[in-house]
Amino acid sequence: MQGMDTEEVQRCSDAVRRAEGTLRARIDQVDRTLSGLDAFWRGQDADEVRSAWTTVRHEVAASLLERLRHAAEELSRHVEEQENASAADGGGAGAVTSGGQGAGNADPPAFLPSLPGVAFDPGDGVTTTTDPAIQAAWDDMSEADRRAVLRQIVDDEVTAYGMDEDRVDVLFYPSWVSGGAISLEGGAIYLSSELLDSPYGLQIAAHEARHQVQYEMIRRTDADPWDWITGDDNSEEYAEVEREHGFSREEIEQWRHEFRPWNYEFPPTGDPSTPEYQEQMQDYLDQEVEVDAREREDEFADEFSFEDLQQAQRDAGVPVSQG
Repeated sequence: MQGMDTEEVQRCSDAVRRAEGTLRARIDQVDRTLSGLDAFWRGQDADEVRSAWTTVRHEVAASLLERLRHAAEELSRHVEEQENASAADGGGAGAVTSGGQGAGNADPPAFLPSLPGVAFDPGDGVTTTTDPAIQAAWDDMSEADRRAVLRQIVDDEVTAYGMDEDRVDVLFYPSWVSGGAISLEGGAIYLSSELLDSPYGLQIAAHEARHQVQYEMIRRTDADPWDWITGDDNSEEYAEVEREHGFSREEIEQWRHEFRPWNYEFPPTGDPSTPEYQEQMQDYLDQEVEVDAREREDEFADEFSFEDLQQAQRDAGVPVSQG
């Protein structure tokens, strides 16, 4: 058995810590905003908003912060265990034997399915990236070059919408995590090391990048805390996004609704043959954020050519495959 890439997992841990810091900052910002309104916003509506925020603050946000902290600590612990096991075996970092007890064969941390915006196995399970030239080139590429190309695909996807490529980090989990996942506030995309084995990973990279694009459109049209006073409904921002990128106000508002942690339908766990599993899976698939991301994934796979792979290799600074 091949153990974890400790550098990648440590990067994941660092990204989770950054996400925790971002969430804490947003919570503090809301606290300050509501406190500043105390002097002139009173009445039933104000009381209901403050009551709702108190519930979110103490029940939802506090739980997420704890999970993020635990996640970062657990990932760092796996790194330390892996490095200690490798040192004891006298081998290189990341390699353990088939029956070893290093971090490479650890179970997935329990926090993973609970993060907002997570989408494991997001694809439809059928790859349409079937060009034999792409497959042959992928087989000939080193693992490091495949990682670089997947990162380049994400960069290309997000910069097409005017996003700074440096705002989205791409991290690779050990293979015990399937498919892909995202941290919206943390600006990270997590891809399983399993996705390095096949060009199917190109599609999943495009799928997860689409989620970051969705969230960017939400961010660009977010309401200002004072909009309820000025009467600004952000029509200009919505119109600009639709004019430049084709996303309607209705689409963005639905994405905003679904990406809230208490609204997002997570993919199910357990026995796939049970009605409960199938119902929950359908609820997950029917979300507009997932429908849109799967459409982009399929479109990407249908359009992506061997020449596109060569260009991605050039942009990523890795050897270019010859047809």
